[in-house]
Amino acid sequence: MMEVKLKDIAEVISGLSYRRYIDEDAPSYDVIVQRSIKDGKLSDFEKVRLRTPKPQYFTKPGDILMKMPYPYDVVCVNQENLVISDRIAIIRTTHPYMHPKFIAHLLTNVHVKKQLYELGSTEKIPHTSLSEIKELKLKIPPAETQAEYVSLLDKIDEKIIEDQRVVDYDRRLKEGILNKLWDGDY
Repeated sequence: MMEVKLKDIAEVISGLSYRRYIDEDAPSYDVIVQRSIKDGKLSDFEKVRLRTPKPQYFTKPGDILMKMPYPYDVVCVNQENLVISDRIAIIRTTHPYMHPKFIAHLLTNVHVKKQLYELGSTEKIPHTSLSEIKELKLKIPPAETQAEYVSLLDKIDEKIIEDQRVVDYDRRLKEGILNKLWDGDY
């Protein structure tokens, strides 16, 4: 297991301040905004007409995106050509033996969250800077081990999502039964 700083294994840049590029006569793009990253998944994009941004602001498979304000949600991207907005760190591994999905899983770990908390601002809504993200210390196993962990951690994430669906269904079912009782339909 080797300990490295994120800046030694990845390029870390900020997303685009897309509001500067808005142009009603330009092409439409799906933009990843803060609300788009949740629970390791991407969704709820903003559709915006923009003058074409530089290529560095478009997603590539294997990109790791991290929200810079708390709670520092992380996602590893599979989709291409989505525009990444500001206040999102774009992390692109530069070392050939670093598995992006493994790094994304690591960035959600409590030890990393603790580092971010210690490095972060003291404002009401904590946030971190690119320079602080670059300084994050990670413990990385060999490449084969990373791939094994990715497979295991992805399966656990899928189980958590399914378990959450069941819990949500049961809550709605309970609420529906109680509403019927409330209305006198028993």
